[in-house]
Amino acid sequence: MRRTLFDASAGALSMREAFELDADLGALYADAILGAARAGGVDPDALDAVGLHGQTVYHHPRREPNGVTVQLGSGAMVAGRLRTIVVNDFRAADVAAGGEGAPLVPYCDCLLLGAPDRNRVALNIGGIANITWLPRGVRTSSLIAFDTGPGNMLVDAAMRELRGRDYDASGVLAAGGTPDPVWLDELLADSYYRCPPPKSAGRERFGEEKGRALACERRERGMGDADIIATLTLLTARTIAGGIREFAARGATVDDVIVGGGGAANTTMMRMLADEMAGSRIVPADEYGVPADAKEAICFAILANEALLEVPANIPSVTGAARAVVCGAIRLP
Repeated sequence: MRRTLFDASAGALSMREAFELDADLGALYADAILGAARAGGVDPDALDAVGLHGQTVYHHPRREPNGVTVQLGSGAMVAGRLRTIVVNDFRAADVAAGGEGAPLVPYCDCLLLGAPDRNRVALNIGGIANITWLPRGVRTSSLIAFDTGPGNMLVDAAMRELRGRDYDASGVLAAGGTPDPVWLDELLADSYYRCPPPKSAGRERFGEEKGRALACERRERGMGDADIIATLTLLTARTIAGGIREFAARGATVDDVIVGGGGAANTTMMRMLADEMAGSRIVPADEYGVPADAKEAICFAILANEALLEVPANIPSVTGAARAVVCGAIRLP
């Protein structure tokens, strides 16, 4: 399934194969939800609704003349198997309104992590890294949030190419390497990092092919695997810190950087981020009652609830949409 999803992201599947993948992934999601409910002692029949983000395989919101974003994982399959309401396709309405379709998590960051007396950044490090600037007393109407660039995506792809593993567990390999400053400067020359928000990034720019190609090219030049992974890990930390300073805080003190997503478990990445953000507390989201590994899942449950209540949850100042829209299509069982 993982390999097929990568093929889909690379545009290597036929339309028929993509439709089949959509159905198969929906069935996999339904089984996972049932298993999680039963493991947690929840009667599946008691589920009021499911917020189903799905797997993004194509995200091109600035395509002319019409933007596009595609997430696979059949909502109909999940609704049918669980016999409950499913809210999915969260990004399309924002893209249709001229927005980036991302990030959507900032709405939830404001609800869950804003504080009246602290300047905070909510940081999620998944495949892509995204931040929400939460200055003291922040309100959803004035949020600044955007994708800073690669999160784990380049590191994970390079690990698959170099070591046949899906990720650098706890950042152990990176910890044994030394970042190459010349190569890092070359990577930082990507125009994405200098582009002001609203902006969003995806696999088209920082995905599997890019990560594997970078790893191959550096190995051919004689760079050791640990140094390659260390450099790509520092790229993530530096572009996060640069995005915060240049486009979010803009000279203001950052009291807390609250980290969720898989990158929070990468000890080396967190150490590098702490070095880049000297003077700020780097804190896992768990300390604020939001489990780091489950933050995005919690947020899409919130977004599903807002869709059912017909509450717009995109933030035009964040996504660049022309207007506020309800995020999510509602599928009845």
